[in-house]
Amino acid sequence: MSATKPRRRSITQTHERISQLGWDPTYHDPAVRYPTRYQLPKKAKDPMKHIMREYLPMELEKDERVYGGFDAAVRADMPNKASERWLEIMKPFVQVTNYAEVGAARCMSMLIDAIPNPELRNGYHVQMVDEVRHTGMQMSLARWYGKHSPDPAGWHIGGQGMQRDFITSAGMNMLSHFIVGDPIQCAFTLQVVAETAFTNVAFVALPDVAARNGDFTLPTTYLSVQSDEARHISNGYATLLTVLQDDRNAPLIERDLQQAFWINHAFLDVFSAAVMEYFSTERTDNESFLDKWDRWIRDDWYRAYVLKLGQLGLNVPPDMFERARERIVKGLHHKVAMFGFASWPLHFWRFDPLTEKDFEWFERKYPGWYDEYGFFWEAFAELTDPAEKSLLLSGFLADAPPMCWTCQMPGVVDEDQVHRVVDNKTRFYCSKECCWLDESNPGRYTGDRNWFDRYHGWELSEVVRHLGFVREDGHTCIAQPHLHDDKRWTLADLKAADVTIESPNINTAKRLGLPTGNHHVPGVHTFGDDPLLADMVGDATLL
Repeated sequence: MSATKPRRRSITQTHERISQLGWDPTYHDPAVRYPTRYQLPKKAKDPMKHIMREYLPMELEKDERVYGGFDAAVRADMPNKASERWLEIMKPFVQVTNYAEVGAARCMSMLIDAIPNPELRNGYHVQMVDEVRHTGMQMSLARWYGKHSPDPAGWHIGGQGMQRDFITSAGMNMLSHFIVGDPIQCAFTLQVVAETAFTNVAFVALPDVAARNGDFTLPTTYLSVQSDEARHISNGYATLLTVLQDDRNAPLIERDLQQAFWINHAFLDVFSAAVMEYFSTERTDNESFLDKWDRWIRDDWYRAYVLKLGQLGLNVPPDMFERARERIVKGLHHKVAMFGFASWPLHFWRFDPLTEKDFEWFERKYPGWYDEYGFFWEAFAELTDPAEKSLLLSGFLADAPPMCWTCQMPGVVDEDQVHRVVDNKTRFYCSKECCWLDESNPGRYTGDRNWFDRYHGWELSEVVRHLGFVREDGHTCIAQPHLHDDKRWTLADLKAADVTIESPNINTAKRLGLPTGNHHVPGVHTFGDDPLLADMVGDATLL
């Protein structure tokens, strides 16, 4: 007698049963933990029909392949074959993306609480499991890099380094938009914009550059992560369609989508571009960052997704998207890259001077690049030896552009800079769009937000010591302007260079005759001891 095979229940029927498991409590009035401005209809659909029984075995197999890839990379001696310049920039990159995964998981808990629909909650639950998995995978990757990379210094301080560095803390500021404020607005920032548009650059295009530089662990990890984004994109679209059922939500959707795009652009476009173009030694890539942006952001997302929302009754003006591209054309990431390299002692990774090969690639992809920026890179290459007792940072900060109050990135496009006075203090913005975000979200961007204000007037070596960006010997800097094992800069070398940190915001306000640009309150931040993150990511009461 042959055994009968168990009947397989259809996905549709199973999903319908899941949607019946939710209920609204009648024995008490639940507290509203995450209030929203949106009108929430009762009916909604999960187009992916997420079922945990189908999900778990598939993801287990994928994760085992990722972790097995780590072992294979060691056996193949990948750490010693990959570009050392590239391995350095992974120190901030992995930390920032890992924080994004943590924020995404938190966003799902907000949505589960705010949206009373069992189908959507089920999809958010599956995505939350995704984000927890991604966090573990990326933390494991960071540990793998720290254990096997030629220079592990910088990996050992992990999240501490991220919150203390002014570039990566700007990333934390951007990613805080996943978890601070209206939960639907957070969902748009995460699911509809970051995961639908910008992960194509950061998790697809960037791993391609990694592979070109001999690093196969990053593509192994991040392409596996990206394969889950289809679910997250679906969740975002389902959330969008749900709130779109009520016409009263349309103006909010139009506003929030624009603001979500801009805050992603302000940091992620600059950061991703600098990682791919200024830390790659392999120059066979035929696409510039602008080419990748046109392909993944403009064509694949804006034209194929956002514009079609007009058919659903939404009117999202093209101004923001055109302005973002215009800023990239004007050299946004090239100018911010110079700011980052000039301030190398203030970071927790090493920098490598550009070579003639790099110059040729940049000139080929961005005609006129050398005439505009070549002088800086030649000067940087000449000042890598501590015996010179000279740093580009010496005169750089005196005339540096102010840091943006909203996105916390340098306002390097002069004609775009905006300022306004709030509570008798001047806030500077990199663009009118960032100014709009601050004006239209009162109470969102508050506190001690200007990194350089905290160290205005400090001697450079004392700042580096206070940040903790020092190697195990207690005197050699983690960051270096080169990749050599010798001629490394120490705190004593920095002190001999006699550099005083200046706040561009304080200087600019004084030069223009404006009220003070200093927003630092002494005693609020003690980065060397117990950093307070609330002021970096916004008003803590909004969390």
